[in-house]
Amino acid sequence: MSLNKYSSTIIISMRKQTNGGIIYLFPNIIVRLMYLLPLMFLWRVLASQGVEVGMSLEQMLTYTLMNALLGEMLVVQTFMSSWNYEGQVLSLYLRPQPVFGQIIAQTIGEWIPMLLAFSIPMLFIAPLIGVTVIPATLWFFPSLLLCISLGFAIDFIFACLTIRLKGLSWLSHSIKMAIMTLFSGTVIPFKILPFELTKAFEYQPFGSLGGAPLSLFTGISDPVRIIPVQIFWNITLWTVAVVWFRKSKERQVSYGG
Repeated sequence: MSLNKYSSTIIISMRKQTNGGIIYLFPNIIVRLMYLLPLMFLWRVLASQGVEVGMSLEQMLTYTLMNALLGEMLVVQTFMSSWNYEGQVLSLYLRPQPVFGQIIAQTIGEWIPMLLAFSIPMLFIAPLIGVTVIPATLWFFPSLLLCISLGFAIDFIFACLTIRLKGLSWLSHSIKMAIMTLFSGTVIPFKILPFELTKAFEYQPFGSLGGAPLSLFTGISDPVRIIPVQIFWNITLWTVAVVWFRKSKERQVSYGG
């Protein structure tokens, strides 16, 4: 019964994204294409000029494409911080599921329309433009699950930070996105970083987000090194998220009330 309730939440959240029609997904699709196409052109130009970046052209193209297709999963963003500010989080306590479970289910539901409208079609188009969409190792799939799990934990920790900052959700969001952009390895692969920074960035908690599964998908990292680090950070940060949220519930303030 509990699983049915979560699946119902996922379906409702999925349908909400297209209540106005499929055309409302087009702006998001255009934004992703505007990110994807210039970067892929840049990598081709650099390769044609013989620039050595520590990755082959095929790996760079695949890395960039998969980041665009799975971006929402690689760096998880939930509505938790903004809902805390607006007071909507309080309504979650009136429902018969745990707060974290409801947020995870709703967030997953929000991913599905773009996966169906953009990511899956692009998987079929990619080979036609010379991009490989077959993972170098099957360890990519457990790594992706660990990445998503850790993404939720980190987002909940930042939600607790928002509570401690007494509703400054925009400040918390800005801090989180700045850190994610720099340290997650989604935009800039760790492999091309200078001064032997690759390992240092892989072992910090944000390095177990998008950069970890993408590096396994393209075959530039070893799963023996990546997976244990992801498991460690999942255990550590989920513990922090659960304990801190439990202690922060009494501090929730929305619109001064």
